[in-house]
Amino acid sequence: MTNTQRLDHVEDELETVKRLLISTASYAESANRRLDELTIKQDRTQSHLDELTIKQDRTQSHLDELTIKQDRTQSHLDELTIKQDRTQSHLDQLEVRIDRVGAKVDQLSDRVDSFITYTQRLFTKAGSEIEETKARTERLEALMLKLDRNFEEQKSQFQEFQLTTGAALERIDRVLDYLLRQQGGNLNPPS
Repeated sequence: MTNTQRLDHVEDELETVKRLLISTASYAESANRRLDELTIKQDRTQSHLDELTIKQDRTQSHLDELTIKQDRTQSHLDELTIKQDRTQSHLDQLEVRIDRVGAKVDQLSDRVDSFITYTQRLFTKAGSEIEETKARTERLEALMLKLDRNFEEQKSQFQEFQLTTGAALERIDRVLDYLLRQQGGNLNPPS
């Protein structure tokens, strides 16, 4: 084999190595873009999770306020019950005032009924909000599981890419070493 043939052979091999390096660099850039996209998607998901947590905290705050109002209502109802018992005692003692006190008791009863109806509506509304929050939480958990699976899958693909890229770079290093050794041996002028 002549020096020209060897030189052509080395140039062909260098061209092959060059193409391999370009292909590897292109593949690495593509993988980096995919990782950047995944990071952006994960940030968006975290933002949505933060928003949902804030909304859930607000819902809990509203539920706590409703509980406080319910406790106050119960206290008022207890007070009203005590007053009603006193009224009944006065009615038994003072038959003359039966009509007037009876009318007041009827009015009070209507108010209590209205209040109970209003309270029941509040409880119904709070219950539906709790169910809606539970449903959202379940959907969110399902989404998180899906994101975890996607992340693990992409992580596995990236690790596989690193292994194949590492192996390709090792092969290129060996070829370059071989070519350099070959070229180093050919630089001596023939005697």
